[in-house]
Amino acid sequence: MKRLATALLISTGMLAACVAPTPTATRGAGSLGAHLATMDELVEWIDDTAGDCADVTPKQISELRGFLGPDIAARFEPHVAEWATCRVSPEYPVVGLVLFSGDEQRKFQESWYAAMTAGEIADGPAFAFGNGFAVSAGFLGVSKLGLYYFRCDHLDPKVHQVPADAEGCVFANPEHGHH
Repeated sequence: MKRLATALLISTGMLAACVAPTPTATRGAGSLGAHLATMDELVEWIDDTAGDCADVTPKQISELRGFLGPDIAARFEPHVAEWATCRVSPEYPVVGLVLFSGDEQRKFQESWYAAMTAGEIADGPAFAFGNGFAVSAGFLGVSKLGLYYFRCDHLDPKVHQVPADAEGCVFANPEHGHH
């Protein structure tokens, strides 16, 4: 009987260890919420959070230049795994949805920061970022979806910030706490 009780206790402990919550990241894209890795997950999350993401249209990476312009697209293209557009509302009739794979979101941040440091670009992207993805309508992303701007140029202590993956940069949400 003692053996059975010991075996049950050990089994229960092992089972509890398997379902224990994983630590939450405190910096980088991993700290921005659930990781969304597929376009279906991203569209469903926007539907649930903002109300709608209609007319989803998958796009080729080469089409980013026409959507973002050549300079901004050149910064995103090497790091984007997949992208699409959708209509969220009359106010946001075409929203770009960008997915990063693997370590590409960190590489994007480092590339953007290097371009700013070199004087090739002057500001952070107008996109709003989550864990593994970004949306082109930054204000929609920050105000309605709770996402974050990526900033290296100005760090405002009054704005909710999370250290980004790129050293010297942050994810900032000026709307945090105002919902």
